[in-house]
Amino acid sequence: MKGHILCFLIAGFINPGFGHAQQIEKKKTIAVLEFQSTGDITPKETTTLTNRFRGILVQTEAFRVIEREKMTEILKEQDFKLTDACVSAECAIQVGQLLGAEQMIAGDIGKIGQTYTIDLRRIDVSTGSLLQTQQKNYKGEIDGLLDAMTEIANKFAKQVLAENQKEKQPRTLWYVIGGAVVAGGATFVLINTQGKKQSSTGIPSAGFPNNP
Repeated sequence: MKGHILCFLIAGFINPGFGHAQQIEKKKTIAVLEFQSTGDITPKETTTLTNRFRGILVQTEAFRVIEREKMTEILKEQDFKLTDACVSAECAIQVGQLLGAEQMIAGDIGKIGQTYTIDLRRIDVSTGSLLQTQQKNYKGEIDGLLDAMTEIANKFAKQVLAENQKEKQPRTLWYVIGGAVVAGGATFVLINTQGKKQSSTGIPSAGFPNNP
């Protein structure tokens, strides 16, 4: 019976998923501020582009995205009115803290001549550090910006997935080292226990001969 228990413990330490359900990887909670217009783009158009961006972020499954309606509800409860003036990193961090978000995405869409410009940034709410920026220039009809939003959202997601992979590598190494140590110790205990049991019956145990 002890041998079965020890084998189970060894397998559990070597493979943390053994004997229980695999833990679901925690996604970063992120909120997206309405993009600001710095050119010939209407508020309705920027809202449409922001919504497209949020939708693609959800589809990437790299983030836990706070819905626009939920954002409005939470900010209303906090008596915080989100205005067009909320374009700075400081304002994004303040909103993120109220929403309980870990990261924020903010930015603007402008137009110079016949070229649209998109400048978005991802901000860490706890540290205020700038984690990632994405810029894109697009020349053509305004509806082409919908595809541009898709492209940029996927780039944000790709970067976050790479960051998550980097965070997982040290944990995996410690699992392997810890598992090897525990497995070695448990195996020694198992062999020693079996040896003592056999010795008590007068039968010499392999590897552990009785002293004359």
